[in-house]
Amino acid sequence: MNYLHHFDTATTVEACVAGAGDFGRGILRQAQQMPGMNARIAVDISAETAAQAFEKAGIPASQIAVCQTSDEASDAWQAGKFVACGDLEVVKHLDFDILVESTGIPNAGATHAASALKAGKHVGIATKETESVVGPYLTRLGNRHGRLFTPLDGDQPSLLIGLVTWAQTLGFEIIAAGKSSEYDFVWDEEDQAIWCNGTRFDAPDMADLWTLPEGDERSVVRARGEHLSAIPQISAPDLCEMTNVANATGLTPDHPAFHALVLRTHEVPTLLDLEGNGGVLSGTGRLEVFNCLRRPDELSFAGGVFVVVRCEDAHAWEVLDGKGHILSRSKKSAMVYLPRHLLGLEAPISLLDAVLKGLPSGGGQATRPAVDLVARATVSLSKGQELEMKGHHRHIAGLQPEVHPAAALLDATPVPFYLLPGAVLKRDVAAGQLISVADVQLPDSTLLHLRREQDAMFFSTAESSSEPA
Repeated sequence: MNYLHHFDTATTVEACVAGAGDFGRGILRQAQQMPGMNARIAVDISAETAAQAFEKAGIPASQIAVCQTSDEASDAWQAGKFVACGDLEVVKHLDFDILVESTGIPNAGATHAASALKAGKHVGIATKETESVVGPYLTRLGNRHGRLFTPLDGDQPSLLIGLVTWAQTLGFEIIAAGKSSEYDFVWDEEDQAIWCNGTRFDAPDMADLWTLPEGDERSVVRARGEHLSAIPQISAPDLCEMTNVANATGLTPDHPAFHALVLRTHEVPTLLDLEGNGGVLSGTGRLEVFNCLRRPDELSFAGGVFVVVRCEDAHAWEVLDGKGHILSRSKKSAMVYLPRHLLGLEAPISLLDAVLKGLPSGGGQATRPAVDLVARATVSLSKGQELEMKGHHRHIAGLQPEVHPAAALLDATPVPFYLLPGAVLKRDVAAGQLISVADVQLPDSTLLHLRREQDAMFFSTAESSSEPA
């Protein structure tokens, strides 16, 4: 992990941002403050929407050109304007160095990333949904064209990959690595309630579950989770991000649905250790997500990332314990953490690293498919039902995400979660059943074609797509 970044700002990196939501808009704004960085191209669902993103990022309307054709884009680019358009193909020929893919739409992400790499552009991916399905393929495609396909700082996968590679380089044994969930569980003791993402949940027993008794930590943490079961404790985005980290690092979850414990920050290394040391894990090198429980006046984990490492040198860790570092109760493990992810505000560092240094963000890429994010039905689903992706969290009603070993798309194979939007069930699916390839008619898409190409690269049983690479 690079903590100090030195760049020759005599060279200006030009970025194109596809998907100007919160992440992309942060890059558009931050690039204006940085020497050696420009982000003058925005692509969104329409040219007008892209122009609005520029305006929200502080760009005067007089400097924004709404472009519908390649010629209009070329003229605006040469005139030094900010180019807003509704189709990457309109601007692909312009002289930019790196595409930021942040649409959050799985198929759009695949289409944009593949097109940009073939056009000789680097790609920084913030659309984790695309990466969870075809990240290794796009990494190989970038290599073939002499370009990088890289995660981006500001997103937890990149930050966690960086922390993991840092710990591995130092020779630490990694017991667990992961992130806190997006939204803290904040306990209002006077009101006897937990607040999460602006919503109040009754928690009358939380006072009895706030402190973990020595030797009985696991049962009390389980009781916490049950007491707060009305609050979602794991989400598709959480497991999607961990899928991408697994494919970049080789770390894997302890079980497909993760433990997703509700923990106070100082409890993390105690519970995310081996069972024999008082934790919940059956082995080391595990990926995990926890829900940060705190009072309103306590610091947030801020959706940050962590590694739990083995304390090999007792004296050294005794010194570090005295300096305020977080050790487990057994003193056999410790947590090192980064309590932040600043979305598009810090992502430009990754763009500079990729273009100027040829380095992937965090020091790792998804080079091989180790795991897939798949879906288990939580309710009975009927033949003919269409599966629809909805909301900020890109969830699909009636489906629970899980992480399983990667496999080629054969009839019995569980379908990657983000191939399912738009799929139609070919037969009834019972509650509790994994959704398999044989269960659904998948929509014909770039994402599906690229996934079949990825399967052909890594699995001898796979069918190759006819889509050219």
